[in-house]
Amino acid sequence: MVVEILFQEVCGLYGDSQNATYLQATLPEAQFVFTPLTQVPYFVDHTPNLIYIGCMSESTQRKVIEKLMPYKERIIELIDNGTTILATGNAGEIFSKEIHYVTENIHMDALGIFDLTTKTDLFKRYNGMVLGQLDEIKIVGFRSQFSFLYGDNSNCYFLKCLRGDGIHPGSQLEGMRKNNLICTHLIGPILPLNPLLCEYLLQLCGISAEAAYRASALDAYTQRLAEFSDPKVSFDPQ
Repeated sequence: MVVEILFQEVCGLYGDSQNATYLQATLPEAQFVFTPLTQVPYFVDHTPNLIYIGCMSESTQRKVIEKLMPYKERIIELIDNGTTILATGNAGEIFSKEIHYVTENIHMDALGIFDLTTKTDLFKRYNGMVLGQLDEIKIVGFRSQFSFLYGDNSNCYFLKCLRGDGIHPGSQLEGMRKNNLICTHLIGPILPLNPLLCEYLLQLCGISAEAAYRASALDAYTQRLAEFSDPKVSFDPQ
């Protein structure tokens, strides 16, 4: 199995780099390719089983879009062929149609995989929590962001929100998904927080494996799930 980690030196905010670390612990025999922003991505000439990219600053986000835009057709091919791709935090926004950086008065076309618009306002940070449903799995996670997605994701969402907001305040549908491309604003990092999601992700790759430190990870997940399900715990964004 080959896992490509994209641009981790600049795409690992809020602890998102630990998603890669957790995958390495889960898949000790796998080949991990860490592609820096200055190099041609491995996926251009090869087909990894899994691609991961984490949260980044807004200025880095623009550089990442510029980096990936020449490979848009290859990315579409990978998505159409079912390659598993996980993008967390604002990394998923690079797959939206366009991004409006309100504070800086900058507009930028994104990769356009989803017909959704991103609006980013650096004067308005949103901090929140999400309890979501993915098939039979409940997902817990945190959010800290300056941006929201707008448009209809009813046919391409990642999670149904049981508590917390979706792609924007008032939405109950979180993230975006097309085939095995999964984009979510959840940070934290999401895979150690949700070992069942880690195993689900690997199943999309055709791999049956237990998440690393499974017993301890499940214990922590179960405790956090109980906390997030407690009606006394406020989900009001800060």
